[in-house]
Amino acid sequence: MMIIMFHKPVMLKEAIDSLEIKGSGVYVDLTFGGGGHSKEILQRINDDGRLIAFDQDESAIKNKID
Repeated sequence: MMIIMFHKPVMLKEAIDSLEIKGSGVYVDLTFGGGGHSKEILQRINDDGRLIAFDQDESAIKNKID
């Protein structure tokens, strides 16, 4: 039996708002996980902005953001 787990980020808006994201900024997510924080950052940056994401967990690395 395969168990699928999903982590919903707690206080996502507050965490992302505290970054004061600039559209053309460069951001690094060192705990990509399910991609919740990265997805929110991607929605706030423009074509000049960059997001670089890492995770030590190989299963998290295989996650993608739609």
